[in-house]
Amino acid sequence: MIKRILCITFILVPVFTHAQDCCGPGGGGGASIFTARDNGGANYRLKNVRHYAYSARHPGFTAGLETGGITDGAEANITPHLEYSGSWESGSLGSFDIYGGAFYSVFLDKPYSHQADIAENIAWRFAPGENSRLVFRLDNEDLVVFFPDAAIFAYAALDPSVTYSHALNFGDISLSFGLPVLIKPEGGLNSYITLGYEHPMGLSVSLCPRLTLVPDVLYNGTTLTLGFTWDRFFMKAAFVINKDLSACDIRPYAEFTFGHIVLRAGAELDGLGGDDVSINPFVGMGYHF
Repeated sequence: MIKRILCITFILVPVFTHAQDCCGPGGGGGASIFTARDNGGANYRLKNVRHYAYSARHPGFTAGLETGGITDGAEANITPHLEYSGSWESGSLGSFDIYGGAFYSVFLDKPYSHQADIAENIAWRFAPGENSRLVFRLDNEDLVVFFPDAAIFAYAALDPSVTYSHALNFGDISLSFGLPVLIKPEGGLNSYITLGYEHPMGLSVSLCPRLTLVPDVLYNGTTLTLGFTWDRFFMKAAFVINKDLSACDIRPYAEFTFGHIVLRAGAELDGLGGDDVSINPFVGMGYHF
């Protein structure tokens, strides 16, 4: 009976979930990634291709609005967005999951700037064994920034990855390997390995060291992610330690749903322990239909 319950739990929990959330091209914790001022002082942010947890657990469309800010200069932004998540079973071929998200951010500080951010991914999942699962996944994010006097194609990245997960009597363990390719603003090849564990009660933990392979081989730091899911509540916290252990980013995120409504809140506390500290709180809500 216990074995059957564990197998059912394993099937119901999406494998492309918390273990990889903070190891993509941007390495974010579920919020936006602040990018330094450019082109005469205007701003832009990367939403990060790792989508919010709600879309993974609730297939269909979700429309929402998010607002956030940066303490350094008090920059504020408003971001309406539309997301879609779906899954299709293909018999002996396993199943396919797709996600697409469109975000349009308006920055309220002078000089005014806007940006269009498109994120999407596709995942192929199949079970090579009774208690195991293999996932091949491709993530993409593209960003166009509209400055006061120009529009630029600011960012593009592809992140192929493979994840193996196995259900044991004390929970699920997973191992992921990814090779993010940075196309814009300049070419580069990165890599990460993620070791994750998820308890049937909803607790999860993952450890993810990151490397740059091109143009130079460099260690980029390690991300520790803790997560918890219970009924309508989901939360996680990412601890991003830089390569020389001199600073740490902490990115907590919480999500609560009731009916068709989802509420989101979080923050990015970047550069803790260093000389350049910034805090980016954000709140948002969405409607699932």
